[in-house]
Amino acid sequence: MAEFGENIKRAREEKGFTQQTLANKLYVSRQAVSRWENGSRYPDLLTAKSLAAALDTNLDKLLSNDDMQNYPEVNPVIEYPLYKRVQTALFSAAFVTNLVQLLWYFFFNLTENRALQTDYEAALQIYFAISSGLITVVLLFGSVKSIKDTINPRAAAEIAVMLIGVDILDILVEQYLNWLNNSLVSVWSITLNAVIDASFIIFVLLFFIGKKPRRPITVYICAGLVIIRISGAYISNLISVSGTPGLTKYLITSSLRLFALLLIPILIIYMAATLYRKRQLTRSCLDGENYPQKVK
Repeated sequence: MAEFGENIKRAREEKGFTQQTLANKLYVSRQAVSRWENGSRYPDLLTAKSLAAALDTNLDKLLSNDDMQNYPEVNPVIEYPLYKRVQTALFSAAFVTNLVQLLWYFFFNLTENRALQTDYEAALQIYFAISSGLITVVLLFGSVKSIKDTINPRAAAEIAVMLIGVDILDILVEQYLNWLNNSLVSVWSITLNAVIDASFIIFVLLFFIGKKPRRPITVYICAGLVIIRISGAYISNLISVSGTPGLTKYLITSSLRLFALLLIPILIIYMAATLYRKRQLTRSCLDGENYPQKVK
């Protein structure tokens, strides 16, 4: 990466350009040019082509094969404006929905019929509020990084692992509380859910920051299984409360929770799909294909 930055700086100085002059020619900020030269970021491929043209040089002279291979791993997962807006919208929607859900629990569920609650019911609701709070904080962190355009593959992996990790913690804590209440659920069900989440974490790490390039199919499968599990639990509980006085409350609270939870695997799928496409684009450039004029 240092070599790429040095190449840009050398070519810029040979042309007699300041960083600001070069930035103006490329319609980027001076800080962007500075980051390219100090090696902390790469330009996206289309900007790199314009950069080479502005410096009257060949892109191959600026970017070595090592630079091209490192490019998808250093830059943000999503670089094109429309894709960035979708990512930020997903993070923001997930954050807002989880925040509303958290506030609902604090102001209604944690106080409703509190005197009639058993210790087990109170513990479940308190832990659920803590869990929702953790997820909300992680999503806020992701939203801020998405707005600042700093979600590279490693950051994406960290966010995904934290979100999935909270789900594993939910499974273990709920099972422990059920054990204390002598109301254990199926061991096979708990084990299966924990295995799915653990596999999800492993495949996310292998795809986003693994040394060997991989297809995201295993990430998609695990995310799909999580979506099926969440939807299945919602439908099962909906059937159990149908025709009861609690149906309206369930539709309000659980539908909100369903939407909040579904956004998380959808967000992970979106980041994985976009990063995979960027890696494929980079690989096509390394193989000598023409640099694309437009990414659809």
